[in-house]
Amino acid sequence: MVEGLPTVKTPQNLCTHCLVEKQHRDPIPKRNLWRATHKLQFVHSDICGPISPISNNNKRYILSFIDDFTRKTWIYFLNKKLEALEVFKEFKTWAEKEAGTSIKCLRTDRGGEYNSKEFTDFCSTHGITRQLMAAYTPQQNGAEEPDDHEYGALHAV
Repeated sequence: MVEGLPTVKTPQNLCTHCLVEKQHRDPIPKRNLWRATHKLQFVHSDICGPISPISNNNKRYILSFIDDFTRKTWIYFLNKKLEALEVFKEFKTWAEKEAGTSIKCLRTDRGGEYNSKEFTDFCSTHGITRQLMAAYTPQQNGAEEPDDHEYGALHAV
């Protein structure tokens, strides 16, 4: 169809390393295969930011918690990501008192704010199982990256 283009020759020797690099990932399912059966059994969390422009109170980050069973969502506004542990402690106390049960599992990304020794020790001390998603795969955190029709009750704190 186009004159002057060289013909492409298929290589006879295929490099296995090159083939592996060109493989594509299987799509991640849009729906979780497992859902919580009671309140606070499984809580999703993520931090968004820094946002621009900053809020009137100089908050630059948004921290969210979503209960997998009820889809109830709590939003906290932060000045720095380092505040995540203190806010989680506050959220834990408040949510457990409201629900009458304790948090069993917390799913987060591998952000530094969640991977600190203090955060890990706090969860371990309080019997909270951690699930860390693979890096750069927000699809794994289905509740934190919801479809438009899956929003639960939103509570800004």
